[in-house]
Amino acid sequence: MKLIKNFSSIAIGETASAAIGSIFWLYVASLLTVSNYGEIQFVISIAGFGVGLSMLAHSNTIIVYEIKQRGLRGILFLLTLVIGGIVSVVLFILYSRLDLVFLTFGMICSEMAIGYFMGKKLFVRFSIFYISQKLLMVALAIGLYFLMGMEGIIYGIAISYIPLVVITFNSFRDSSFNFSLLKGNFGFVFNNYAEKLVVFSRRNLDKMIIVPVLGFEILGGFALAIQIFSVMLLFASISFKLLLFNAALGEDSKKFTIIILLVSTIISILGITIAPKVIPMFFPMFIDTVKIIPIVSLAVIPNTIILIFSSKFLGNEKSRFILIGTVIYAITYLSLIVFLGSAYGIYGLAISFLIGSTVYAIYLAIMYKTQKLNQKIS
Repeated sequence: MKLIKNFSSIAIGETASAAIGSIFWLYVASLLTVSNYGEIQFVISIAGFGVGLSMLAHSNTIIVYEIKQRGLRGILFLLTLVIGGIVSVVLFILYSRLDLVFLTFGMICSEMAIGYFMGKKLFVRFSIFYISQKLLMVALAIGLYFLMGMEGIIYGIAISYIPLVVITFNSFRDSSFNFSLLKGNFGFVFNNYAEKLVVFSRRNLDKMIIVPVLGFEILGGFALAIQIFSVMLLFASISFKLLLFNAALGEDSKKFTIIILLVSTIISILGITIAPKVIPMFFPMFIDTVKIIPIVSLAVIPNTIILIFSSKFLGNEKSRFILIGTVIYAITYLSLIVFLGSAYGIYGLAISFLIGSTVYAIYLAIMYKTQKLNQKIS
C-alpha cells in the first residue's frame, strides 16, 4: 500500500506536469513554422548543455544520499550553483542572451529541487510545485510570445522556474557543508555527474549537430517526434523514481517491473499504429514527423529497459555502469546522426535514435546479469 500511495503522489504530479508541458509544446508547434520551432529547440538545447556542465548535484545522487542520510546535499548544491554561475557567464559572453542565462539557471535549480523533494519523501509537495511550474510556464511563455515574439517563449519558461529556485535556496537552511564527506563519496558523485553530462550532451548536442548539417526545419520535425516520444515514455519515467527509491532501500520490485514493461510495450504499439493517423490532423505542416513516428515509437521499449536497469545500478551506488553505457549511447547516437542524418535526412535521425537506445539497453542488461552471476560465484 505504501508503494501504491507513493506512486500515486508522484504519478499525479509528473503526469499532470508532463501533460501540461506536452500540450504547451504541441500548442507552440501549432503557432510557429517548422523552422521556427526548430530554432526554439536549438536555443533550449544550448541551455540544456549548460545544465549538464553544471549538474554536480545530480537529482539521482541527491535522492540516494538523502534517503541514506549522508549529509551531502548542502555542499553539492553549493558547488553546482557556483559551476552554474560560471557556465551562465560563459553563455552570455558567447551568445549575448539574458534569456539563455535565466533559462539555464532555472533548469539547474529545477534538477536540484527534484532530488530534494524525492529524497525527503515530500511527494505531495513535489506534485504541487511541479504542476505550478508548468502552469506558470504556459501562462508566461504564451503571454510573452504575443508581446515579444519567439524570445518571449524562452523568457516565460525561465521565469516559471522561480518557485523552484526559492525552494533550492531555502534548502540551505538545514544543510551541512562537510567537504570531507564529499571526498569519501566522490566516486559515486563524479560518476553520476559524468553520466548526467553525457546524457545532457546526447540530448542537446544532437540538435547542435543537426542544425548545421540539415537545418532548422528538419530539426523542427524531429523535435516534435521526440516530444511525442517523451509522452509515450511518461509512465516508465514516473516509475523510474519509485524503482530507484525501492532499490536504494533494498526492496524488491519484480512485479512492478513486469507491469512497467507490459504497459510500455502497449504504448509503443499504439504509437506505431495510431499516432501517424492523428498527427496530421493537428500538425499539417509537420509532414516529416508523421514519417518517423513508428521508428521513434519502437524506441520506447529499449528506453524503458534502460530506466529499469539504471534504477537497480543507482540504488546500489554502482553508477559507473550507467556512465559507461551512457558514453556508449552518446557516441553511437551522435556518430550515427552525422552519417545516417547526412545520408537519409530525418529518417536517419530517427534510426540513429532507435539504434543508440537499443545498444544502451543491451549493454545495461548484460552488465546487470554479469554482476548477478559474479555475486553468486563469490
